[in-house]
Amino acid sequence: MARRTLSPPFSPTTSPVRTGNPTQPNLPAAYSDDQDKLVRLSNSHSAFVRLDLDVSRLNEVHQYLWLAGRSTCARALHRQKMIERQIIIVEQADLHLVWQEARIFLKPLPDYLLDHQFWEDTICYDAELHANACGFLLSYVWLVRHPSDLRIASELGLLSSQMQWEDWVVFADTLLTNIDHDALDTINKRYQYGELRLSRLNLIRPLFHLYRSGKFVRGYMTNYNRYTVFFSRIFGWVLLVFIYMNILLTALQVGLGTDELQHDKRFQRAAYGFAVFSLVSPVVILGAAALVFLYLFAFNLITTRTFLNRTKRHREELVESKAGAAP
Repeated sequence: MARRTLSPPFSPTTSPVRTGNPTQPNLPAAYSDDQDKLVRLSNSHSAFVRLDLDVSRLNEVHQYLWLAGRSTCARALHRQKMIERQIIIVEQADLHLVWQEARIFLKPLPDYLLDHQFWEDTICYDAELHANACGFLLSYVWLVRHPSDLRIASELGLLSSQMQWEDWVVFADTLLTNIDHDALDTINKRYQYGELRLSRLNLIRPLFHLYRSGKFVRGYMTNYNRYTVFFSRIFGWVLLVFIYMNILLTALQVGLGTDELQHDKRFQRAAYGFAVFSLVSPVVILGAAALVFLYLFAFNLITTRTFLNRTKRHREELVESKAGAAP
């Protein structure tokens, strides 16, 4: 076993939750790996915890995160409610504190991060995992600063029902003592930023992976489950452009009917050019929409077929391996 060189950011006496089973503190029954395959939770929990706290997608584009959010702590939960944000529960750490319009995604604080023994047995052997865990704990110090925040967190299931305000105050103070929350050099660099805007992440990630079609099409988190929703949102602005063009064409027509502009050659050339542009642009836009649709349809078809073939091969290999192992 690797030598443990790190320490938990809190002591056993300051843990705000006492788990009934120190070897398995409320871990999930099973989980999905990065290939969406169902994985049993074995006695080795490190693989699950690494995946559970993984924020590598944000670290890949860290130099551009200033476009998606401010380098400051996130708003407390009562402030999230005050600005009328709906809190959506997620289980992905890289969606934690990501917001879109009137929604913000929050990952509940796992009990295993409040278990001192679990830190010593699993987390403190891996520097990257330790940094991820410290950063995630710090994010909850941002979110839960007042008793009202704790009540909101308990009602939404973001924190353990065992949590008491007095215990949380001691825990948060100990955590901030052991983590440099100003320099942030001991935590994952994702947590140098608080809330991140999803629409900006959906722009940043495709540009960063411009030549990787899967990541370019899907962006950071797709919001479209039907083609109609995609086109209504992406090309919704086209309607506004057409309305404005109609106003301009009407104004040009009125101008050509006046004595001052009727014989003005420059105005006539401008009106002629804009009229031609108004005839051509809808065809170009509709053609672009058709190309985008064909590309998305072909991409989804090929991706689905590839996934089915890979799954079929995997199952056949499993059947063959079991048949070969049978006496």
